[in-house]
Amino acid sequence: MGMSPFPPDVRLVIFDADDTLRRTLVPGQPCPHRDGEWEPIGGLREALGGLPWGRDLRMALASNQDHVFYGHLSAATARRLLLDAAEAATGHRPPPWAALFCPHRMEGGCGCRKPEPGLLLRAMRLWGAAPAETLFVGDAPSDREAAARAGVRFLHVGALRPPAAASARP
Repeated sequence: MGMSPFPPDVRLVIFDADDTLRRTLVPGQPCPHRDGEWEPIGGLREALGGLPWGRDLRMALASNQDHVFYGHLSAATARRLLLDAAEAATGHRPPPWAALFCPHRMEGGCGCRKPEPGLLLRAMRLWGAAPAETLFVGDAPSDREAAARAGVRFLHVGALRPPAAASARP
């Protein structure tokens, strides 16, 4: 196992899902609705596999999943697909209750839809982690804003991916 890509005082890592842990394969569809509609983001397993997940390092997921509201997938399917993405990207499957998502409509005005901090605050409560020992990994401005509103550090997922090898092209 190499060095952790996270600061040493981090006990809880919360991940966004779409375009952070997984990429949807269906054009124009922001999140997968079923198996076979997504692939893990390349390079994450190498960066995150082998970390002490479940012992010294806890994991949660925080994802906007308004497609549940619109009936494109069930809450159970959304949760399973989030857990599958976490396991594919990190080699660790967090407990089902750690896969948190906002199932409300996009215009709902709820406190859990990012950039609101509700999902992050709930993950910290569930794991008993303080903001100072929590890191949110995401890809979007709304993820960065949610982290700021929750008082936690933010890491753009691009910092975890290895740069494309220059020698890969002829």
